[in-house]
Amino acid sequence: MIQDVRRLFLTFVLVVSVMYVTDGFAAFGHYFSDFFKVEGAFFQVYSAEMKVLLLASVFLGLSFGRVFCGWLCPLAAVFNFLAPMSRRRANVDKRLKYVILAAVALLLYYSTTTGLSFASEITPRYVALGGLFAIVLSSLVYGRVFCTSFCPLGGWFSLLGKLAVFRLRIGEECTTCERCNRVCEMNLDVAHGRELHECSLCWACVEECPYKAIKLRFILS
Repeated sequence: MIQDVRRLFLTFVLVVSVMYVTDGFAAFGHYFSDFFKVEGAFFQVYSAEMKVLLLASVFLGLSFGRVFCGWLCPLAAVFNFLAPMSRRRANVDKRLKYVILAAVALLLYYSTTTGLSFASEITPRYVALGGLFAIVLSSLVYGRVFCTSFCPLGGWFSLLGKLAVFRLRIGEECTTCERCNRVCEMNLDVAHGRELHECSLCWACVEECPYKAIKLRFILS
């Protein structure tokens, strides 16, 4: 039930995000905006609204860790759709996303302090679209490898997730049957409580567990 609600909500997030990035569009004889108006809409976020978004992400991450990745990321809807077709799991170091996060943070800082247009001068629009295509293609083969190993936002929320006050915990009822591991979209060892700061709170493991051993708990340490 929760997974159906999540898929529906993520689809809504994806549609709204596409409309925002393209500066709005319509159908059946009405105006379609240029898809490449990315720098006129989306990338303005990095200048005018950066502080607000940063504070909001800190609050969200310190509360629920990577819940953004499971419930609010537009790409999550695409990954969920492609999940049945991706059977392989790439063996890529998950720490790589922290390096990419640092590089992106430096680029954003440089662009905001120098006035350089991040969209048009640092990242050409066609390169950005090519990167998006590569992300989707990789997910078709290796599932959520982008989320686990390459996404800078994932790295940011994973760092905050180590201090999150609401986290999944495995109770004494657990028999380590590892059914939770098989449904985990982030490829985590849920049964043994490893790397749970990477959890996207998709809730698949909670629904899958026949012993009701996985619960969301308030934790201050």
